[in-house]
Amino acid sequence: MNLDGLLRRETRVRAAIILVLLLAAVWIAGAFAHLALTMTMVRLGVRMRPAIYIQAAVAGTVATLLVASVLALVIYRRALMRRQLRVVAELNHQVRNALEIIAASTWRIADQQAVSTILEAVTRIDATLRSLFPPARPFRRQTRGADLSSGSHRNSGGA
Repeated sequence: MNLDGLLRRETRVRAAIILVLLLAAVWIAGAFAHLALTMTMVRLGVRMRPAIYIQAAVAGTVATLLVASVLALVIYRRALMRRQLRVVAELNHQVRNALEIIAASTWRIADQQAVSTILEAVTRIDATLRSLFPPARPFRRQTRGADLSSGSHRNSGGA
C-alpha cells in the first residue's frame, strides 16, 4: 500500500473515532440536560403533559442548532476546498506551460548531454505532477501540444 492510501485510511479511522466520541459526548450531555430539565420542572410543579412538550421543544431546538452548525461547517469546508483546488489547478497549469516551453526550447542547445539532462528533469517533474494530479481529476486542464512524458520533445536540430 502506498503512503497516500495509508494516510487516507488513517485519517478515516481517526475521523470515525472522533465522530463516535463526539456522538457519545452529545448523548451524555443530552441525557444530563434532560435530567436537569426534568428535575427543574418537577421542583417547579409543572404537570407531566406540559413537561413532555417543553422537553421536546428544548431537545428539538438543541438538535436544530447542532445540525445547523454542522451543515454550516460542511458548507464552509467545501467552499474552502473548492478555492484550494482552483489554486492548485492553476498552479499545475502554469507549471505545465513552463515545462512545455522548456522542453520545446531544447532544440537551440547543441550539447546533447545538456538536452538529455533538461528533458529528464522535465519528465521527472511531469511524472510528479501526474502522480499528484491524475488525469481523472475534474480541475485538471489539458495542455496543448504534445505530452511531456511521451518523449516527443527531443532535440530536433542543432542550434
